[in-house]
Amino acid sequence: MSTTTRNDLEFAGLPPSLRAEIGALGEYDDDRLPAPLVAELRRSGLTRRVLSEAYGGSEESLPEFTRTLRAVAELDGSTAWLVMVWSQGSLILPRLTPWARARILDGPDVSLVSASSAGSGSVREDAGVLRVSGRWDYLSGVGHAQWVLVHCTDDRTREVVGVVLPADDLKIDRTWQVMGLSATGSHSASVDDVPVRPEQLYPLDRFDDSAVLTRHELLPHRMTFALHMAAVCVGVARGALREVGRLVRGARDHRTVELGEQACRLVMAEAALERASAQVWDEPAGSWTEAEISGLARAVCGTAASVAQAVFVLAGSRANFTALPVQRRLRDVLAASSHANVGFQRSSALGELLTGQGGPS
Repeated sequence: MSTTTRNDLEFAGLPPSLRAEIGALGEYDDDRLPAPLVAELRRSGLTRRVLSEAYGGSEESLPEFTRTLRAVAELDGSTAWLVMVWSQGSLILPRLTPWARARILDGPDVSLVSASSAGSGSVREDAGVLRVSGRWDYLSGVGHAQWVLVHCTDDRTREVVGVVLPADDLKIDRTWQVMGLSATGSHSASVDDVPVRPEQLYPLDRFDDSAVLTRHELLPHRMTFALHMAAVCVGVARGALREVGRLVRGARDHRTVELGEQACRLVMAEAALERASAQVWDEPAGSWTEAEISGLARAVCGTAASVAQAVFVLAGSRANFTALPVQRRLRDVLAASSHANVGFQRSSALGELLTGQGGPS
């Protein structure tokens, strides 16, 4: 088990140049990461660590990847969030047709894949040509992405399908004007009657017969996503602890007591996250339920947010200056912990399970 007195960088295998670029980020002047950093992220392959080696991945386990996300988040929350969502987008590759998969994987640098299920779109056939129209929200990292995955209703069958689109086909509406995670650029985007090939459509409930899978793709998506979010929140809170520790260095009063108390709370949250990640990865379903794991992820996010808020207050008036990262870390963890995938529904599902009202998950 890790502790708050060391970090995860030694385990995450981040190249020194990448660590330096992420660690040097301050307040963002834009709604996206600096282009040189994004280029370095693409070259590093960091967003494909959970994929099969057949697709350029390194097949990291769930515990390994949550530790990777924690390491990046300790340096910068927006970067960690984008590594997470671009990795989630890449996890859809085994559902795509061989034609679409080959195009995403083609090229010397890793393609960044943005995705969203929020919003609505439609696929219709006109004179033998398929055309897509729609609008979708919360497309994290869409400004840097080369490909975008969206959900649409196929007018021919009335079924909801996935559609993979070149990012250049989308019109981006810059709606992401937010308190935290501001550099994730989680904008809305739309298309209007864009022609697509049949090979750009993919099912949401099954994999392509020719695809190479890892255990990550076989786990419940929302549950692993919730654990990934918890890892980001914990990493950001740990970064806040470190910043405030430097601010109050030399103090011998209530501040060191409070700092130690908050550190212990975060250690407990980290331990719960590590245990849950290992249990999901190593133990068969039945020893855990999706409701329990998702509910725990929500609790970890909430604990991380409260730790960041407590140490922000502990820092005093200096924490109000944007030149100090502690304010940005608080904004980031509050934004991350408010995501619907770690929302109150996760606690409700677990409560219903405990009262006998819920299903087996």
